[in-house]
Amino acid sequence: MKFKLLYFGEILINPKKRAQHISDIRMQFHPQLKKLVEHQPWTNMTKFMQPGATKSPITTRHIGGIDWNPIITPNLKLIAELDIQMLHPEIVGLARSDIDNRIKTLLDGLRAPQNEHEIGANTPRDIGPIYTLLDDDHLVTKLSINTSHLLSTNMFDPNTVRTPDTLFMMIDVNVRVVEGNLENLPFMV
Repeated sequence: MKFKLLYFGEILINPKKRAQHISDIRMQFHPQLKKLVEHQPWTNMTKFMQPGATKSPITTRHIGGIDWNPIITPNLKLIAELDIQMLHPEIVGLARSDIDNRIKTLLDGLRAPQNEHEIGANTPRDIGPIYTLLDDDHLVTKLSINTSHLLSTNMFDPNTVRTPDTLFMMIDVNVRVVEGNLENLPFMV
């Protein structure tokens, strides 16, 4: 199964408030992932995504007073391959910040928090479960990154503050089944 995630905003390599920065990144992906699980084959899984559900193939994590629903989990025997198109305002080849730390920050934003210290203070607590792509970033088994110059940001929200760390990313996600079972059978099509 394949789908795309989009991101427009800052990806900082060493933010002062790291947990909040990661949380802001997660919150850009949350509505996209929430919409994704409204479609097949995820609709078969949503009945298991409730806190306290029995025989849940997806583990709802309760951390810091918030329910987190990662959609790619070890329980489902799913892994992810990511192909990232990263457009940035810097001239290609003259980057002011390194790509590996930006990708690490992005991967942290794609996964569920592991403890309450990884949740930003401004993370909404009243919107129901927050969806993340990954239970943990070890579920990414293939990573491809292409960078290019972002020629214009006029097509994006005019209220967004633009800095040299503002990026636009298109993330192609390829969900793969590691080991077939009844819960992940719809993903093998």
